Amino acid sequence: MGDLQVVGVHGIRQRDTNEVKLAEDWSQALSRSIAMHIGANAAAAPGMTTPYYGDVFPRGRLQLGDDEEAAELEADGDEEEFFLRALEAHTPPDVAWQPPAGTLGKVLRTSPRLTAALAAIDRRFGPRAGQAVLSRLSEVQGYFSDKHKDKADEVRDRVLQSIKQTGATLIIAHSLGSVVVYDMFRRGQIPASVNQLITCGSPLAWLPIHRKLRLEKPATLQLPTHVAWLNVLDPYDPITAGLGLAALAPDVTDEVVDNQDDPHSAELYLEQRPVALTVHARITR
Repeated sequence: MGDLQVVGVHGIRQRDTNEVKLAEDWSQALSRSIAMHIGANAAAAPGMTTPYYGDVFPRGRLQLGDDEEAAELEADGDEEEFFLRALEAHTPPDVAWQPPAGTLGKVLRTSPRLTAALAAIDRRFGPRAGQAVLSRLSEVQGYFSDKHKDKADEVRDRVLQSIKQTGATLIIAHSLGSVVVYDMFRRGQIPASVNQLITCGSPLAWLPIHRKLRLEKPATLQLPTHVAWLNVLDPYDPITAGLGLAALAPDVTDEVVDNQDDPHSAELYLEQRPVALTVHARITR
């Protein structure tokens, strides 16, 4: 008891932190979660390691700062088609609807179809949700791009070294981190010692990502048979498109949660009851 080691794999927008700070934040969130849902006298939270890759991963070219009013789309045909397929599958746009002046409709000047798709997501999930989705899609595109192959290799190597050094048996992956970890399983790069995966706010249900992962049709997400998989999602999290993974992966357990006013927050996902129960069960084995 008490010797469980966990590796956490973060998503994007982690450029103002580091491995130590991330581990502290995630560990504290797990501690709060276990105390809240199991009890104050429950076993202590496990050891947490969070390999940091914000310094190596290519910044998405379509990721806009809060103060940026406009940006040109400089994607080639394949990249733009990836974004369009993903966004329109996420939330089909109403081509008859035009966004009000001064909204996201003016952010991307060169692609009306893309603007319409982003505006549809804003209407469904709230202001700037489309921009948040696009920035993460840009990171996914960068991860799978041949131009950044060496950087993606470095990301996977950092995750792998953390697993090997700690002997972790449980991985918690948030957002883009879930794509990285699933890709590592697909490549046979995750040690057999790992027997539990928890994904939070995952975009793995998106069809264009399946193409990047080269999944056969019909697409099926599959881990080694000894790995249990819990997927946690907030239906208002635009990065998940409100979709779970059980329809694509029969062995996945989907748990729907409510992260209140920050539906994609990694720490709020960690504080949810399904995560607490799963982690605590591993601690007390």
